[in-house]
Amino acid sequence: MQTQITLAPIPAAVIPAFSPDRWLYQLFSPLAVAKGGPLTRDVADVEANIGRDRFLAEVKLRGYRAREEAGQFILTLAREPMRVVI
Repeated sequence: MQTQITLAPIPAAVIPAFSPDRWLYQLFSPLAVAKGGPLTRDVADVEANIGRDRFLAEVKLRGYRAREEAGQFILTLAREPMRVVI
């Protein structure tokens, strides 16, 4: 026999409104940065949420690298030198 749990709805006042700052914080969260690997974001999503110019400025400000490929931004969160091997 399964027990069904019903959760009360969360009041709208508790859910924070979307903001570009929150989006950036989540993107560059300490956990994502600690992993130091590549991170991808859809170009259309970036443009709709914060805009290309601000996004690239934030990437540069943090000392990371970004490239655009096939409709995706690919970020390298490691600050060490990168080399293309092929």
